[in-house]
Formats: sequence, structure tokens, C-alpha cells
Amino acid sequence: MTQFKQPPATDATDMASFEQLSLGSRTRAKNSTQTLHRAADNKKWYRQLLALPAYYWVLIAQVAVILPHAAHLPLWLIGFAVVSIIGQLPRIKRRFKKLSHLKRVYQGMQMLGFLLGLVGLWLTYNTAFGLDMGVAFLVLCLVSKLWELYKRRDAYVVLNLSLFVLAALFLMDQGLITTLEVIIGALIVLLAFIALNDDSNARGDGRIRTLGVLGIGALPLLVVLFLFFPRLPPLWSVQLSGQQAITGVSDSMSPGDFANLGQSTELAFRVEFADERPPQQQLYWRGLVFSDFDGVTWRPSPQASQWSVRSQPPMWIQNAFATVPEQVQAAPTRYQVILEPTQQNWLFGLDYPFSQQPDINITSNFTLFKDQPVTQQLRYDVVQFAPMRIDPVLAEASRRSNLALPNEGNPQARALAKQLFAQSDSDPVRYMAAIERWINQTEFRYTLSPPPLNTNRIDEFLFETKAGFCEHYSSSFTFMMRAAGIPARVVAGYQGGEPSRNGNVWEVRQMDAHAWTEVWLEGQGWVRVDPTAFVAPERVEQGMNTMTQQQGAAMFGSGASAQISYQQYQMLQTLRRLSDQASYYWQKDVVGYDQDKQADSLLKWFNISSITQQIIWLAASAVIIMAVLVFIIWQRRRKRWHPADLPLAQLSKRVGKRDQSLAREDSEGQLAWLERLATAIDSRLDGNTHHATSKLTDSENPITIQSKLIEVRQDYRQLRYGRLSTFDTSHSEYQKTLQQLKKNVRELL
Repeated sequence: MTQFKQPPATDATDMASFEQLSLGSRTRAKNSTQTLHRAADNKKWYRQLLALPAYYWVLIAQVAVILPHAAHLPLWLIGFAVVSIIGQLPRIKRRFKKLSHLKRVYQGMQMLGFLLGLVGLWLTYNTAFGLDMGVAFLVLCLVSKLWELYKRRDAYVVLNLSLFVLAALFLMDQGLITTLEVIIGALIVLLAFIALNDDSNARGDGRIRTLGVLGIGALPLLVVLFLFFPRLPPLWSVQLSGQQAITGVSDSMSPGDFANLGQSTELAFRVEFADERPPQQQLYWRGLVFSDFDGVTWRPSPQASQWSVRSQPPMWIQNAFATVPEQVQAAPTRYQVILEPTQQNWLFGLDYPFSQQPDINITSNFTLFKDQPVTQQLRYDVVQFAPMRIDPVLAEASRRSNLALPNEGNPQARALAKQLFAQSDSDPVRYMAAIERWINQTEFRYTLSPPPLNTNRIDEFLFETKAGFCEHYSSSFTFMMRAAGIPARVVAGYQGGEPSRNGNVWEVRQMDAHAWTEVWLEGQGWVRVDPTAFVAPERVEQGMNTMTQQQGAAMFGSGASAQISYQQYQMLQTLRRLSDQASYYWQKDVVGYDQDKQADSLLKWFNISSITQQIIWLAASAVIIMAVLVFIIWQRRRKRWHPADLPLAQLSKRVGKRDQSLAREDSEGQLAWLERLATAIDSRLDGNTHHATSKLTDSENPITIQSKLIEVRQDYRQLRYGRLSTFDTSHSEYQKTLQQLKKNVRELL
């Protein structure tokens, strides 16, 4: 194992290299040998990258640390970070150095940037507290610190602060992509640390090996901490300010809005059903209910009331259950929704949803509402009761709200509504059937690329373009209902979905965004009617994905652009399915490894049933892993002996205990040492100094020792440099000579 010695803080060469770059000075290769090595490696870019001085690795680490925060930080702060990193390049510093005093200019930039950054944070977030505000402030501190990067000590401060900034990413998101970003950033920061302690290594040899040793050594401890470290509930929680924009169903609807979502394969939410999943055509994921219409845009009615499960259910909830006969009541459908961040308060659930979680409210329109915007992935349990009668007796205020139309506009649609309603003998059911027949007799198309509409959008769609997405049909159908004096409203959400790759989870994507109509009928209450099914029943029965696969590029318009859009849709869909599947398991098994799952897993795998046992297992596993790592390091560091050298090493150790001057020196060869040892014995024989040589052995006389040494030298020479050196060490003749060598050495000992 290659080991790098940490240079002392006073290492003049390394200090000069780092400080020269930090002050904008040029650095050259120290000698011609290093220059030749670099020339030989010029074709290998990764070797050039690894061989960069530590100063550059510190700057590269800042890019890897700050770049992942670009998704949630204000643009001006990212711009300040980019300027700060570029400003630390030696070439830039050299220009400032020529003009004026470098440190004075950079100190002024640091103070000005930090103070303006504080003002910018206040204007951006309008608060001094909050999670995103805190993360942005931490990034501002890191960026400001770069303006005083002159010494190695400054680099250590910057890199340690960088690790905190990386960890702050998990406060914003715990997804798989974020985890990969943090891992890559942490590895680059560790490489910068290694380069700081190895700045004299002009070729960068061994840096990746050292990084691998550090990473692989930490993995077993990481697994032990994940499995056994107690999962404690948070002592406090903070909420994001919700400044990020997320694609999804918005709080208003105009014809053409959902068509953009229909071309997106981005995941909206996942659903885990406790029992059997309802049929595809019944999967209407209710979101917002739109009652107010200004001729162009639909919006929710401000008259909708909310009810919290912390209080007793109001009468409109009780009436919804009480009016259903017992013989048609079905068992409730229980499921859990894993909603992706939307930055909105409303949630989604099957018609009609009900939740008993204390932080989820429900409106009189049966829309689920969260106390705070959904800024992170959210799990919530929902129950569906079906069938239900909603508002069998319609309040007067609700009736007025769901009959209101602008005084002017769309005259053709108004006239058609009155004509068809009169032909239906003023019967709402027959009137809806008449509209369906009229649509089927007219050449309407369902498309993801509808033509643009102007002022009278209902008339233009019904009598001119006749091509639209779900919101075109639901908006026009609701208008026709109201024009005939029948209360109606638009519901926005999602319809359908598809199973995951393994079939265990139901996935609903943005392309499943949908809008339908609810019509109020006497004695029945609100009844769901989906006018999209008049034109494209396969959209409801088979799902958006199946329909798109069947119709191909025709769903995206005509011409070459439609074909390109369709191919792009197919490619993105495949990639997103794979990515979403991996993200699901990550969220379920890693991020979702909470206190309850940990207790169940430990009881199942290790029969651990108490916190005391858990801590004992944690401590014991950590000690065992550390002991194994220490043993491996010791094994790799200890000297490896050739089979013929090991007996002589033992002889040298024993001789050294009796007479240190006769032990083998580290730089001395084995044969040279044996010859010196024999010479010392000869000299003592010539001087008749039997007492002195008796330090070597008590059982043999000096003459015998000398003869043994001659045999040892002959055997060793044959094993290392003679004929036997070409044999395999397991060869019988080689082993015979080796055993004779060991025997002679033992007799000398």
C-alpha cells in the first residue's frame, strides 16, 4: 500500500508552491526529470488532472460543491460564486498584482460581496430564518472565504466548510440524484485534501489509490451505522419558503395548459394500494375544483370551506356517507400516496378522498389540503369511500357559483346549448346525451398540440378548430351545462397511470394530467362526467401512455416536428422509468428507513428487541470493523520477505540481541552481511577469543559456526541468484535446499 507522508507545516517547498499560485506567481517544474515525466503523460488528460497542484484542486472542489445548489439558490448568488472562483485563478490574480496590492483589493471584494450578499438574501427570502435562507447563508460564507485563499491553512478551512455545504444539500432533498451529487462532491473534496498533503508529488501518482483506501475503508462502518445507529425523531422541523417552481397542475386552468403536461414523462406521484387496485377507468385522482370562470380561465371558488380531522366532521361530510343506501356501500379503498414536491398546498386522491392525518385538511369540494406547501417528497395515507352522494341538496350560494357565466362572449355555444336543451325536453341527462351525440357527429380530435385560441375560446374550439386536449372538452362541456341552467364545475387532477417495472407500485406522471366535469343532478348530487371520453374513450380506459403508443406521432401534431416530439417522448419515457424506479427503491429502503422499519429489520435479521442490544451490536460491530481495518493496514505495511530471506532475518535479529554490531544493516545485502559475519568469526578465531564469540551461541563452537555459515551462503546464493532461482518456489529441489538452509540457520540460532 502506498503511503503519503504528511509534510510538516514548515515545508518550504510545498508552502512556496501553494502560496505562489495563491498570489498569482508562476511555478515551473523543479527539475528536468519531472519535466520529462510530464511530457510523457501529456496524452493522458486524467494524469494531467490528477497531477494538478493542490491550489487548483481546492478550486475544482468549490465547483463540485456549489454547482448542485444551483437548483434552489438565487441566480445572483450562483453568479457571485462563479465570479469568486474565477477570481482565484492565478492568471487573474497575477493581473491584479500588477495593478495594485492584491490582498488589499481582494479584502475589499470580500467585504463588499459579503455585505451585498446579506442584503440580497434578505430581499430574496424576506426573512432572517428558514431552511433555504440558512443554506444560502452558508454558501455565501464559503464563497466569501475564497477571497482570502492565500495559505494552506485557508485551504483547510475552505475544504472543511465545503463538506458542511455539501451536507446541506440533504436538507433540501434526499433523492438519489442528490445523493450521487453529494458523493461526487465529497470525493473531489477528499482529493483536494490528499493533494494538500501531497503537493510535492508533481505527477499525482497514488492519489486515486489513497482515495480508494479511504473510501473502501469507510464503507463497512457506513453500513453498520445505517443498520444499527438509533433512528431518533427530529427535535425540530423547518419549512422551505417554496420559491422553486415545479411542473404540475396549477391553481387555475386555461385551455392548452394540460397539453404541455401531456408531453412530460416526469413523475407526479406514486401510489401503494393496501388491497386490490381499482380499474383503470376509475382512477380519477382528484385535485382542485374550479367554479369561477371569466371567459378564459377557470379558478377555484373562494366560498369552499375547509375541515380538519382534529375537529368533528361537519354536516356536509356526514351527509355524504348517510345518503348512500347500505346495500350499495362498498368497502373503502386504502392506499398511500408518495407525492413529489409541488410547492403547492393541495394534494391528490381518488374520488372521493378522505384522510385522517392531523396535518391534512379537506374542503367542501373534497380537495385535500396540507398545512404547508409540499417542498419535499410527501407520504400520506388516504381512504376512498365509493359510492358517495355529494351535496344531494345544493346550497343556494353554491348553485349561484356553479351557474355563473360572463355576461358576454361565446354566443354560438350559448345558442347551441339552448337549442339542444330544448330538444331534450329540459332533461339534464338527455341533454348531456345530446351533447355527446353532437360531438360524435362532428369531426373533433384529441391532440397534444391543439391550435391556439383567442378571445371566444369556447366558440373557436367547438365550431372552428375542433381539436383539443382534455381541458378543452371539460371547459366547453361545463360552459354548455351552465348555459342551459345546470350547475357544473371543472375538476383538475390526474387520470389513470401505469404500474412500475416490477408491478408493485402505481405511477402517475405529468402526462396523466387530466380535467373533467362534475354536473349537479337533482337527487343525485354531483356526478362525474368526462367529456374527453366522448372523443377518446381509450384515454380513460387504457391510459395516456397506451393511447400515445397506439397513435404515435399523430398525437403530437403533423409533420417532421411531430415525429421528433414523439421520438423524444419515447426516449425520455424509458429513461424516466428507469430513473424513477431506482429513486423509488432509494426513497423506500434508504431514506424511508425510519425508526419503525429499523426496529422491524433488526428484530427479523438479528433478533434485536431493545435499544440496549442495538447499541451493543453497534459498538461491537464498529470495534470489529476497526480492528479488521487496522489488521489489513498492518499486513500491507509490514515488510514482505522472500522465502530465502526470512530465515536470515531471524538470524540477524538473534545475533543483534547478542552483539548489535554484528546484526545486518538495512542497506546491507544478505551475502555481504554473511561474509562480514564470517570475517568477524575468523578474526575472533585468530585472536583465540572464544569468550567473545560465545555471545553468538552457547551450544556450538566458533569453528562449527563458521562451517554452517559457509553452507548457508552457498544455499542462499543458489536460491536467490543461482540455478534454483529460476525454479518455482514449490519445486521439490528448491524446497529441499530451502529446508536445508532453514536447518542450518536453526542450528546457528
